[in-house]
Amino acid sequence: MNQAPGYPHPTPSLPFWLQGTRSSSLLKHRTTETLPERSKITIIGSGFSGVATAYFLLTGPNPPESLTILEAREACDGATARNGGHCRPDCFRAYPEYKAAFGREQALKIIQNEMDTLELVTEIIKKEGVNCDFWRGFSYDVAMDQNVADSIAASYKEFVADGGPVSGIVESILDPDAAKEATRCRLAVAAFRIPGASLWPYKLVVHLLKLCIEKHGLNLQTNTPVRRVVLGADGGWQVETDRGSLHTEKVVYATNAFTATLLPEFIGRMWPYRGQCSAVVPTPAYSGAAMLTHTYGLGYGDMVDYLIQRPSDGIIIFGGGSRAVSRERLRGNTDDSSVYPEISQALKTALPRYFEGWGEEASGEGQIHVWTGIMAHTREGIPFVGEIHDRPGAFILAGHQGHGMARIMACAKGLAALIQGASWESTGLPECFRPSHERMSVPGQ
Repeated sequence: MNQAPGYPHPTPSLPFWLQGTRSSSLLKHRTTETLPERSKITIIGSGFSGVATAYFLLTGPNPPESLTILEAREACDGATARNGGHCRPDCFRAYPEYKAAFGREQALKIIQNEMDTLELVTEIIKKEGVNCDFWRGFSYDVAMDQNVADSIAASYKEFVADGGPVSGIVESILDPDAAKEATRCRLAVAAFRIPGASLWPYKLVVHLLKLCIEKHGLNLQTNTPVRRVVLGADGGWQVETDRGSLHTEKVVYATNAFTATLLPEFIGRMWPYRGQCSAVVPTPAYSGAAMLTHTYGLGYGDMVDYLIQRPSDGIIIFGGGSRAVSRERLRGNTDDSSVYPEISQALKTALPRYFEGWGEEASGEGQIHVWTGIMAHTREGIPFVGEIHDRPGAFILAGHQGHGMARIMACAKGLAALIQGASWESTGLPECFRPSHERMSVPGQ
């Protein structure tokens, strides 16, 4: 992917999470009628990354005297509002890849960062009284073929051998019959139970966004795409939009898949990847007392489907199905205005095949809604967090690999501290997340 991704599509598809928001006071919201001329800190992007960073800046010590969020579309209308509602740490599975790329110490810190994120999400939701259908329990990593089972088992063995924590965190179910019984998945070869959570991502972000606007003076400007960011004449940065420009001392790129449009040095280092998700009304066999008790990652080949079942209404949010089309049609794709019928059909037919006793779907049951969202993939499979090399006062939190719910909260807290002058060591974040000279000097792809 060696070209800039452009800008978010002006007429995106409507995800399940946004169907009930047409009365929201944040639609077309602009805290001030005109763009402010100056802002101490400006954040580009109003998804989870941008809003969580603003929240920690404004509620932490020495909050900035002014903070502006600029959003190209509506508030929280990008990847955050289009994901699967899954907040599930990778407790060990990708450890060997991280270790091969960054070494044992960094690999362990990457895994710990995701555990820290789950704890922090739980803490903030409780502290701020966020009504976002938050549920916390356990998740199954289900291997649906022997190769996947062997791969996950090898990852687990290597993680344990290197001192990774698993006691009370990971439960292995290696007998196929036991795995089928525990997961209710007829294709299960093995399963690993890990901590997990589900939530309504848009409601979490909007709650924090309204809190920052109403109590802490945040200035939100929606439908204000940023076209260029250049050095200011008197230092700082000049942020140019379709509605004028503003001067800011510090700028934060919470732009995820669209980052390289404003920061060309990220071309080939971060690129868009289109995903697809669906909402499903289950049959009676998976309703009421028979609802699923865990969330799921369902692995086959080199693909993973994922699902949660919402405790409040029993609706299943089911995503993936990407093997139905070539990866060339997904990589670099920024069009979230439509869906691929092939993926819709793959998702529609998967649950009856995956789960024992799904049964016949009556009228009104089964798949009721499908939508797309644009993720940001990076070469190393990890995000960029911190001050950007050779751009003093410019910071980034982007590149979440479709895994942002399990990473963003802890990264945003650390980034807010860095913006306020804290040392990297004090944040506890993995050093490999930094957009350092060494990382940025490796040729893109």
